[in-house]
Amino acid sequence: MENEKRYAVIDIGSNSIRYMTADAGGRKLTVTTRLGSGLAETGLLNEDRMAHSIRVIAAMAANARHASYTPIAYATSAVRDSRNREEFLSRVYEASGVTPDVLSGEREAEYAYAAATSGHGGLIDVGGASMQFVTASFRKSYPIGCVRGRDIAQSKTGVTDCDSDFPAQRKVITGCVNDLTEGALPGKDEMLPCMGVGGTITTLGALAQGLETYNKSRVHGTLLTREKLEELIAVLSRMGKGRKLLPLLTVRHDVILYGAAILAAAMDLSGISELTVSTRDGLEGYLEAAERGELD
Repeated sequence: MENEKRYAVIDIGSNSIRYMTADAGGRKLTVTTRLGSGLAETGLLNEDRMAHSIRVIAAMAANARHASYTPIAYATSAVRDSRNREEFLSRVYEASGVTPDVLSGEREAEYAYAAATSGHGGLIDVGGASMQFVTASFRKSYPIGCVRGRDIAQSKTGVTDCDSDFPAQRKVITGCVNDLTEGALPGKDEMLPCMGVGGTITTLGALAQGLETYNKSRVHGTLLTREKLEELIAVLSRMGKGRKLLPLLTVRHDVILYGAAILAAAMDLSGISELTVSTRDGLEGYLEAAERGELD
């Protein structure tokens, strides 16, 4: 049954918080808060990151109401995996009047799959603290993403940035992906054609197009091959601190290599030599489910 309410959806992610309405033409407001930073070491959401995120959520909810939308929110890996999630959720409600829906990894994967695919083939979603593999019959979330991957790699190698012996850090990332998936992934035939979503993959798609700033219409539908991905990893590594000077990487300069390494490992394990980048993801999937009245 269709729902007559007009919704504004807030996606509380591990790297960024996003906002979207149905009549925004697919435009998303994104604010990077790094809510999942440090979670791998402590199991807790950092106080400063929580406070920043709560301010952003409250402002988005107020903007939605001002524009006559009903604000709704969902949270993904960082919140669902944290030991202080109830404190965070309570503070979000106090500040914004919105109770976030904490998605399981399977529901997170389901909404992204619904939005990005036509119901066949596979999907790889690399987020800030989790990675999802999805097909029509397989939905699995693994606790590694660009932010959590950075924290794990740096902790295990004893370095403090991605430019310090990245090959060693990449080896840690690859090992983590292998250990987490334990070989239990869909077959190559199930995964094809494969779509890719999430901030890491859309940013890599933009880089593959030679863009310096993000252009959604050019990124959507980009074919990203495994060979091109390896080339981008090499280019990003050589850029060093210069990554921060590229407008496209201003807020991802310190995590993009980790996300790329995760994607490379995921593609190798699944036998995928290419994927198509989609700018439609779980945010659209969740909004469309709300409009159909499936969340009530």
